[in-house]
Amino acid sequence: MLKFIGCLMQLIISPVKGWTDIAAVGENPQTLAASGFYPLLGLTACSAFIPRIYHTHLELSLLIESAVVTFVGYFIAYFLASALLTATIEKVSSDNPGEKKINTFIIYNLAILALITFIRNCLPMDLSLIQLMPLFVLIIMWAGRKYLNIDEGHTPTFLLLCALFILIPPYVIIAIFRMLMPGSPA
Repeated sequence: MLKFIGCLMQLIISPVKGWTDIAAVGENPQTLAASGFYPLLGLTACSAFIPRIYHTHLELSLLIESAVVTFVGYFIAYFLASALLTATIEKVSSDNPGEKKINTFIIYNLAILALITFIRNCLPMDLSLIQLMPLFVLIIMWAGRKYLNIDEGHTPTFLLLCALFILIPPYVIIAIFRMLMPGSPA
């Protein structure tokens, strides 16, 4: 978990150096997910209860729904992104980076999105800066283009694929689940 958090912080502070360090470590994505990503998702889901401190009118049932939807949304987004990016990476990569690197790339980017959700849950109000932070993840993805051996001429297409397959799905899945939940605010 500490190695995962260290690499995550390195990606936030210096994305290019972060991807270099991640490539040097070369950890198995299943180990990475089990020891870092899933616990972070659990912590992010638990942070759904924090707004109750600031807004006492929130019902416990809605907070439980929010926690479950948050965890499930990111969990499904990981597997969806893995399938979609693995199927399309050869269109933008000079040589196939392999499923291990693709899944590691997805795990770290989704982990940063989960961290943003955690921060959003901890704040008593919505801040514009926090709402725009997912765009910073695009910069981290751009810095990871060399990690995945993306051709220079295909960088815009790669970023579009990353936005469609990694950045947007967690928010869409969470929004769909919230619309389906009875009594939940949309």
